[in-house]
Amino acid sequence: MKLIKNSLLFILFKTPLFLFAQQPNNVLVTINDSIYTVADFEHLYNKNLDIIADESQKDINTYFDLYKTYKLRLQHAYDLTLDKLPKVQEEYNLYRKELAEKYFTNDTELKRLLNEALERNKTELNASHILIAVDEFSNANDTLKAYTKAIEIRNEILQGMPFENAAVNFSDDLSTKTNKGNLGYFGVFKMVYPFESGAYNTNVGEISLPIRTNFGYHLIKINKKRATPKTKKIAHILVYSKDKNTNEAKQKIDRIYKRLQVGDSFTDTAFHFSEDENSREKGGDLGFYNEGALNIEGISDIVYDLNFAGAYSRPFLSQYGWHIVAVTDIKNEAKLDDLNANFLRKIKSDERSKVLEKDLINHLKEMYHFKTNDENLLYTAKLLNRIDMFSEPKVQENTHTLKTIATFSNQKITIKNLLEHIYSHPVQYAEIKTNELLIKKAFNVFALQKLKETYNINLTTNFPEFAQTLKEYKEGLMLFELLEDKIWKTTQNDTLALQNYYEEHKELFVKPAYFIGEVYVFNKKSNAKTFQKLLKKQFQVNENHFNLVYKYQGTFELNDKRLPNRIDFNKLGKKVESQNNLHYVFLVRDKKNNTVPDFDVVKSQVLSIYQNQFENQFNKQLKQNAVIKTNQHVLNQLKLKYSKKNHN
Repeated sequence: MKLIKNSLLFILFKTPLFLFAQQPNNVLVTINDSIYTVADFEHLYNKNLDIIADESQKDINTYFDLYKTYKLRLQHAYDLTLDKLPKVQEEYNLYRKELAEKYFTNDTELKRLLNEALERNKTELNASHILIAVDEFSNANDTLKAYTKAIEIRNEILQGMPFENAAVNFSDDLSTKTNKGNLGYFGVFKMVYPFESGAYNTNVGEISLPIRTNFGYHLIKINKKRATPKTKKIAHILVYSKDKNTNEAKQKIDRIYKRLQVGDSFTDTAFHFSEDENSREKGGDLGFYNEGALNIEGISDIVYDLNFAGAYSRPFLSQYGWHIVAVTDIKNEAKLDDLNANFLRKIKSDERSKVLEKDLINHLKEMYHFKTNDENLLYTAKLLNRIDMFSEPKVQENTHTLKTIATFSNQKITIKNLLEHIYSHPVQYAEIKTNELLIKKAFNVFALQKLKETYNINLTTNFPEFAQTLKEYKEGLMLFELLEDKIWKTTQNDTLALQNYYEEHKELFVKPAYFIGEVYVFNKKSNAKTFQKLLKKQFQVNENHFNLVYKYQGTFELNDKRLPNRIDFNKLGKKVESQNNLHYVFLVRDKKNNTVPDFDVVKSQVLSIYQNQFENQFNKQLKQNAVIKTNQHVLNQLKLKYSKKNHN
């Protein structure tokens, strides 16, 4: 629907105003008591100048007629209250929400995060970690205790304790008992953002200072770094081996490997010899490989080194037995535009959004002179009803609950406001350990919410271009509805009128004469005549013997530019035709004279022409019913200005 609107409503695009010798607020034209200024006309004219395909429409007189028609249609749409239609309002509100998003984002910071993610996407890391767990809402003492412990562990490692031993002995990550803290390879967006940043900012072989995430403090050791591989689809052949030292399994996998070396298909070999029942029926297919998704020892480095579709590994041993892995397909790298769009979505949905949000809330607090009453905020914790929180208890209005905890612009946030917010979102806050921490968290969330609401309401006032874009979009929706209801649907459903138009204007729908066959073009007329004689006698002709210039075949109308002019359609194929030192031989397999197709065949063409005429009549009627007064002096000034500009 939007594509249709954009193609039809060519006067709704964005460009700056040109300075004009006349004042921008000078009246250009009055239509039905509505005044339209030079500025309004130039805004629309200039924004469409580069996208108007018809050069005649760039003429000020022609465009001024289009402008008046546009304003008349728009007035008619408002008279019909099309702006109040539910579907118009629904799409308008959706567009407003989408358009408003960019005003809530610091473009510089967003670009920095995008560039950072694109750079990190080039490499992936193999890292180990140690976690000292501490809740994100823990008090200052518990947080300091966790940080101090992390520093002590780091010092022990720097003094010689193997990182793996420290992970097993001290880490609160339960998986450490089996993986010794090793997380394998990961890339951008695979870990929470603070951990990712801590890892990418640590050199290979080094151990980071404690990195804080929602889980606690992490010590990160970077084991390896490598270029990010392409996404690969893989298959494998497995021979189970309960005892890693058994020769039987090794001998079997070696025999399978020799089959592959002499050219046997990997798919067929896997089907006949692999002992993995889950993948054997699919020729060993394991799908696209994602780092860490397959718990097979050693497979990561094996797959990484297979760099083309069809490549397969030497046999390698895992905890299950002997494998041979093959790459069956490799995905092309995403285009930069697609990658940018994908990363922008991720940035706005993962923990990076908190970076943008922090920047926003600081900006809004400064803009609206946000001030907090810390004493009343602390007092709120004493009034919090944790026991009945999930029952959404009613907050009484009294001198205690009406105390102000924050002011901004001409508004305030009271204790009552904050408690009602908490009771409306109990799941969001139930796990926070203390009342004081809960109130602090809820206040930050609620304050940002109220600041954003205020900012959003005032967007049209603070940003004129936002208001203008919204207005134009709404009016575009209205004009689409007007055209659809008054012209497109009306004409499409009036079958009798369409049939009558067809009967009265059949000459518009004549299908030109055409023939089906081949056209042979020669430099020498003698060759052309000989070739035609052979065709007439239906001999098998070897075209290579005649030094053809061109050969065309298919369906041809007589005005086809590949054919000579003024062909006698009735004698077509009976003689050689010549033009511009070229000689044409026609092999006609079928031909048709001028015909008028049935109505059903050309109905869409009839509809298109009829709609255009109906629309012109609709516009004419609007003009006849309107009172239009043009300021000719101002219009002449515009003509002079743009004749010089277009000439230059």
